Amino acid sequence: MRNDALREYKFKLYLNANHYVIFNGKKGESHPHTWEFAIELLVDKDKFIMFLDFEKAIDDFLEPFQDKLLNDIKPFDTIIPTLENMLDYFAPIFYEEIKKIGGLLIKIEASETPSRTYVYSFRGRDEYLNDIKEHMNTALNNIVHSIVEESLDEE
Repeated sequence: MRNDALREYKFKLYLNANHYVIFNGKKGESHPHTWEFAIELLVDKDKFIMFLDFEKAIDDFLEPFQDKLLNDIKPFDTIIPTLENMLDYFAPIFYEEIKKIGGLLIKIEASETPSRTYVYSFRGRDEYLNDIKEHMNTALNNIVHSIVEESLDEE
């Protein structure tokens, strides 16, 4: 395996909730959806992070929205909860949650039906590679620092 290789993960999560939309000042009927979020992320090849860790972080964030009328929950009490608006709101939060665990979010595909998908991409892969290299350098520096401290403690 190359030294600059990455692990790329893709997993899907679901949000079951109701919403209504307002177009041209006219409120539509409240109706249910099972929104699907397909999340793609990168992890340094030398790291092993369980899918469950990423899934749990996103599931925990989505929990307050599950089985609710989205229009009654912030920020969708002031933002019309269209597929696009929902993902535009969720994506930066997903990004931060995944980053805390050690992954770098590449893109999210959100679907409200099998034939309707909205894609939210973050940055180019070169920027992600630079971030991964920065993480690797930080980890290496921490290891070296730890080894030096241990050898000084032994003296």
